[in-house]
Amino acid sequence: MKTRLMYTLLIFIMILLQACESSNELIPDDKGLTRKLTIEFFGAGDKPFYENIRRFDEERSDVEVEIKSQATEFTPWLLDKKGAGDPPDLIELTPNQMKLAFHHGKLEPISMEQPHLRDLLITSPEGYVIGVKTKINPLIVYYNMDTFLELGLEAPSGDWDWAMLDNTITALKAAGKNVYIMLSPTILEWVTINRYGGRIVDTSGTVFSEHLNSEEAVQAAEWLKWVGTREEDYRLRDGMTNEKTYSPMPYDLFEGNMALAIDFANRLPSGISNFEAIIRRNDRIGIAPLPGGSDVVNVAHTAGLSIPSYSENKDLAMELLRYLTEDTEGYYKDILSYTANSTIEFNDSVRTPIVIQEMKRSVPTSLFMHEGQILSDFFWMRRAIMDGQSISATLEHKAQELDTLFHSFKEDLESYSNCIKSANRICH
Repeated sequence: MKTRLMYTLLIFIMILLQACESSNELIPDDKGLTRKLTIEFFGAGDKPFYENIRRFDEERSDVEVEIKSQATEFTPWLLDKKGAGDPPDLIELTPNQMKLAFHHGKLEPISMEQPHLRDLLITSPEGYVIGVKTKINPLIVYYNMDTFLELGLEAPSGDWDWAMLDNTITALKAAGKNVYIMLSPTILEWVTINRYGGRIVDTSGTVFSEHLNSEEAVQAAEWLKWVGTREEDYRLRDGMTNEKTYSPMPYDLFEGNMALAIDFANRLPSGISNFEAIIRRNDRIGIAPLPGGSDVVNVAHTAGLSIPSYSENKDLAMELLRYLTEDTEGYYKDILSYTANSTIEFNDSVRTPIVIQEMKRSVPTSLFMHEGQILSDFFWMRRAIMDGQSISATLEHKAQELDTLFHSFKEDLESYSNCIKSANRICH
C-alpha cells in the first residue's frame, strides 16, 4: 500500500513538472516582447530634443528606441537600398524630400489632423499629412539699437508696414549705413508672397514657370535690387576651408557695419546660431518680427519626421509622434532648441516669443532641397540681377532650369539623390 502511494505521488510530480515546462514554452520572456523603433535624424547627437523620445522609451517597457544619424544627404532606405543598421521607422526629411518620396510611394500618410497641430504638419500636394516638423528656421529682423538711436529712427516692430520699412531703408542708406536684405530664393519668395501677392512656385511645389518669372516675382526682385545689398559691402573672412569668404551675418552686425538685416533665426547647416550669438553676445542688437502686418507669412528652412511605407512599426511611430506633440507650446520650444543646435534653454521673455511667433506663421521655403545645402542663395542669379541684367530673363532662365530638374525628380527619385551629391548649383 505504501509503495503504491509513493508511485502515485511520483507520477503526480512528473505531471506537474511537464505542465510547468509546457507553460514556460508558451510564455515568452520580456525581451521577446520588446519591439524596436528606429529613428533616423539628420546629424543625430545628444540634444535636448531627444529627451522626450527617451521618456517615451522609458515609459514603454515593450519598446526599445534607437536614434541614429543619416550617413548621406538623402537616406538610401527610400531608394530601396540598404543603409547601416536596422531600417528606420521614422526619417527626418525636408519638405521637398517628403513630397518627392511620397510621389514615389515611399512614405505613409500620417493620421494627425487635430486643428491645434495644423501649423506643425507638412502636407503633400494632394493634401495628405506626410510629416511632423522637427526644425523651423524662420526669417527674423535684426537691427543695431545704437544706430537707430543715433539717427532718431523708430525701432523695428510688428506694427511696421511696407512703407515704414521703405522709409527706414531710405534713411539708413542716406546716412551711409548698410542694410542687409540679400536677394536670395528665400527672401525673394517672402517678398513675392507678402508684398506683391504672388508665388514663386505652383501649389504642388514642383512647377516654377509662370510663377518664379511672374510679374509679382519680378517686382519683388526689383525691390530687392533697390535695397541694393551686395556682399562686397562687407569684410572677407576666413571660411571653414581656410579660404576667404563673405559671412556678413552675424559678424558685421556685431561690428556695427550693418544697421538693419533680415536673415534666418539660425544658420543651417554651418552650426552658427545667429539668434543665440546675437542676443547673448551683444545686448545692443535687437530682433523684431517681419514687417508687413499680422497677415505676413514667414518663409522658413524646415525639416520633419516622416514614416516610410516599408515600416513594420507604423503604429509605434504614430504613437511617438502624438506623444511628442501633446504639449504643443513645449514642442515649439523643443524645435527652437533643436534647430539652433543648442543646449541652452530659451527663456528670454522678449526675444524667444518673437522667434516662436515667426516659427508658427511660417511655411517651408520652396527651394530648401536638403539640410546639407550650402548654395541656397544662388549667387549667380543675384549677381546677374544686381549687375543690371534683365530681371525677367534671369528669372525665366531659373524657372525653366528648375522645371527640368523637378520633372526628372518626379520621374526618378534617384536622380534627386544624385543631384544632391553633384555640384549642381540648385541642389548643392
